[in-house]
Amino acid sequence: MLSSVSNPCYNEYACTALLDLRRRLSPINGNTRDNDNPRARLASEGAVPLLDHELIALLVVTGCSGRNSEDIARGVLSAAGGVAGLADVSFAELRRIKGIGPARAAAIVAALELGRRSLSGISPGARLGSSSEVYHTFWPWMVQEKIELFSCAMVDAKLRLIRTEVISRGTLTASIVHPREAYRPAVRNAASGVIFAHNHPSGDPHPSDEDRRITVRLEEVGRILGIPLLDHVIIGADSAYYSFADAGELEPQLAGYRGMVLR
Repeated sequence: MLSSVSNPCYNEYACTALLDLRRRLSPINGNTRDNDNPRARLASEGAVPLLDHELIALLVVTGCSGRNSEDIARGVLSAAGGVAGLADVSFAELRRIKGIGPARAAAIVAALELGRRSLSGISPGARLGSSSEVYHTFWPWMVQEKIELFSCAMVDAKLRLIRTEVISRGTLTASIVHPREAYRPAVRNAASGVIFAHNHPSGDPHPSDEDRRITVRLEEVGRILGIPLLDHVIIGADSAYYSFADAGELEPQLAGYRGMVLR
């Protein structure tokens, strides 16, 4: 028994070990039965039945200062305005929530980013041959943005995605989206074609006059550089998007976009 050991160092180490073992074996909620533990339920039932705060509790892992992990998780949801608001919560904002330190804030931000990336339908090396595929490439990280993001997707001669890159952030104007900056990533990556995409925070994907003017300029520069503009897609809400190529507002490319191969 622990009380029969006279060596004080041994007592200290033994107590520490026992406390650590107790912490590891105790459920995530601190004082709930194992079958109520979100971790145990996830293992036996899967993630779908878990409530929003239980999923966050799994990222928080342990409680602190008299609050268990689920209490902290509820605080995160409340601060975000519900699960839909989590996509807009920054690392700094999470740090201001009671019970959320740097490690927990980083875990939540990382989990959200992984979720966004997993929803993207196209990864480098995959073929990007239609406006639908462009939409599914960009919407996971554009649809929740409160400002406009202007991005490009660069493809090789067989329309395989090389990479995507954000060109600018803010209201889309000709002064912000300069063709030189817009095409710089495509030139640097030796792209055979480029597709631009940006979001409308309003949710309405229909192009503005400024959108059309910028698209015309980008198409002209692409023609000069020999890197054709294959499409410009505007991301809206509720799976809505607008494709300049589909609408016939771009010059068709010989053996190009939408099912064909670039020369």
